Amino acid sequence: MRIRQPRAAVVALTVAVAAGTAACNPDPTASGGGGEGPETAPFVVARTADIDGRDPATATAFQTVQTLGLVYDTLLDTGSDGELEPGLATEWEVSDDGTEVTLQLRDGVTFHDGAEFTAEDAKATLERVLDPDTGSVVASNLGNVKSIEAPDDTTLVISLSNPDASLLNVLSQTGTSILDSGDIEDKTVGREVNGTGPFAWEGWKQGQQVTLTASDDYWGDAPTLETVELRVIPDESSILSGMRAGSFDLGIVTDPSVAQQVGEEEAQVISQPTLSYHVLQLNAQRGPLTDVRVRQAIACAIDREQVVEQAYFGEGEVTGPITSPAFDYDATEGLPCDPPDLDTARSLLEEAGEGDGFSLDTIVMTGEYATASNIAQSVQGQLQEIGVDLQLQQQETSVYVDNWLNASYDAAVALNGGSTDPYVMYGRYFGPDASLAKPAGLADEGLARLLTEGNSTTDEDERQQVFGELQSEMLDLSPWVWLQHNQSYYLLGSDVQGFEAMTTESLDYLAETTREGSG
Repeated sequence: MRIRQPRAAVVALTVAVAAGTAACNPDPTASGGGGEGPETAPFVVARTADIDGRDPATATAFQTVQTLGLVYDTLLDTGSDGELEPGLATEWEVSDDGTEVTLQLRDGVTFHDGAEFTAEDAKATLERVLDPDTGSVVASNLGNVKSIEAPDDTTLVISLSNPDASLLNVLSQTGTSILDSGDIEDKTVGREVNGTGPFAWEGWKQGQQVTLTASDDYWGDAPTLETVELRVIPDESSILSGMRAGSFDLGIVTDPSVAQQVGEEEAQVISQPTLSYHVLQLNAQRGPLTDVRVRQAIACAIDREQVVEQAYFGEGEVTGPITSPAFDYDATEGLPCDPPDLDTARSLLEEAGEGDGFSLDTIVMTGEYATASNIAQSVQGQLQEIGVDLQLQQQETSVYVDNWLNASYDAAVALNGGSTDPYVMYGRYFGPDASLAKPAGLADEGLARLLTEGNSTTDEDERQQVFGELQSEMLDLSPWVWLQHNQSYYLLGSDVQGFEAMTTESLDYLAETTREGSG
């Protein structure tokens, strides 16, 4: 990604923040991507689900993370190659002993309401993430932070109790997006949206769309697109129909059967494997799943390649727990079998006293990604062979997320975010004081120790060894069954230029996207 340079002068921009003020028509045949002229027509993004909140610290749904990432900035950015790049911090230095990180921040940056950005905002933001009352989903990733100081307006110093190899990566996540300290003090975060990003918040009509406007006073290159509408179109076939009708400029789908229907003259198609992964989460705190042999039996019974074929038409890759590109491990080494192995699965159930089978209340999200039901049905059919009956419960995004966060399920078909750093992936689930320990469904001292050990060194050989042990141990404990990498498809109008898909599923490149005739 091109690094945007700060502007010499910044003029204050005041944005009216009022949910539900934007006009919206989710009908795919309605005017959107065309008809008003390229300079004034909103750039319409069609996707299957709505956001579920406005607080970046508590955001878990992919659509929420994508959207808030356009409005808020982070201290560091992740480029399209996965490498860290400057964000609101232009430079950073780690002390020789790894226990102090000093960041130099941009000068002349303002929030969308006109307030000046300083190091005090960054300090207040990170302290808010660490405050248990915030309920941040990334708080545990800052568990080594001992103190945060802002000696001047453009310097931030983070002191650590132990060396922390993942800290810089964490500072690039939407969960640590920088907030205005005044908004934090006034407790308006989550009700109003006020960032320093390339787009400013215009309005949210729940269940229908979010509207963003270009921030002409953005510290980097101001977006060419004046208005972006992120519309909710629940059915991916309707997204395709809208692209064909010229109603949408960008359609995001996950069903390969939909992407395969796109003709060369109808839209550009970008197929992007992601760091996120599909998993069958098993709640080890409930019923038969408290026995590791039962969880292992389920893992042994599932043919992951069959899931890929049935749910993704073969367009996917089987994965183990760690999807980080630099950490390449065997996807099943650590299991007591080479799946699919129904004989071993049945033997494990017999040993656990569950040979007669049992049922599991299994939640499945509808809306966020179309393949969830296909994955659930494929896994359900396979587990019936060993007497395990998944009782599938289809739930809308908001209901699913609440039940998932509270571990109100026996099993969950889930799409979880990945990272270039294994600790960032699993520290929040299985590490010490993990923020998402409840939905993780299993607390294990061995996993916590390995995560801490891997995060305490920057030696790449050591990290490869430790995280290899972590992957093997996770497969042995089988708190979840890892299935395959996620695959996203982006359908772009023929006049759209400059958009790139990222493995992180970020929509950051909308800030560099143009529409023919609008530049």
